[in-house]
Amino acid sequence: MRFFVFALFMFGAGPAAAHTLICGGTVSPTLAYPNAAGAWGGQEVDLCHQFAERLGDKFTFTPILQDTDAPPPSALPTVLFLPQGDIPAGYTPGPVIANDEQAIMVPYGSPARSAKDLADAEICVEPGSPEDFNLTAYFAAHHIPLHEFVFQETDELHDAYVAGRCDAITARKSILIGLRANEDGDRQGDIILPDNLGDNPIRAAIPAGQPRWAAIVDKIIEDNRHAS
Repeated sequence: MRFFVFALFMFGAGPAAAHTLICGGTVSPTLAYPNAAGAWGGQEVDLCHQFAERLGDKFTFTPILQDTDAPPPSALPTVLFLPQGDIPAGYTPGPVIANDEQAIMVPYGSPARSAKDLADAEICVEPGSPEDFNLTAYFAAHHIPLHEFVFQETDELHDAYVAGRCDAITARKSILIGLRANEDGDRQGDIILPDNLGDNPIRAAIPAGQPRWAAIVDKIIEDNRHAS
């Protein structure tokens, strides 16, 4: 997913420590996103700060854009914020922090204002993916004729949409927001339609076999839930 090219940033939280908390997660403006100065902010980053403060530690945040970005499980305190289906082997899913709904995005100037306006339009989607399944099921349930424009590679899918080869694209909303924001401003007028094609809960996940660390993560997330 080359439309995101971010460096790793180190954040201080409390006194220096021998170990570093490892945080990583889904990128979106509400969950984790760098500002103009390159500093990361968002719900995931805020939680990482709280975890680090609890440990008297510092942390690194790694944007996880594909499977290979996820750090392998280790004995160090680690927490990843990912959709259930993207949590790698060796990690235990924990509490939900947000829902990254699947949506459809259309280019600026498109007359479409909901999925029903895309009857017979060509929609970019990865074949056999959960997004493909949800798209097919949603259009069938709402009796909307569907034409898919399929690509096996994510980059090709995004390139086809940006080049205007398809009328719309479907993906998790965080991915659509990122695609819209990272094309040198050319796509910022694109419209994410209001239809929810499927829920994608973002969960905190930690390396398996760390019950004390899991309890800390669960407690901080639960406290935030009650405070909001």
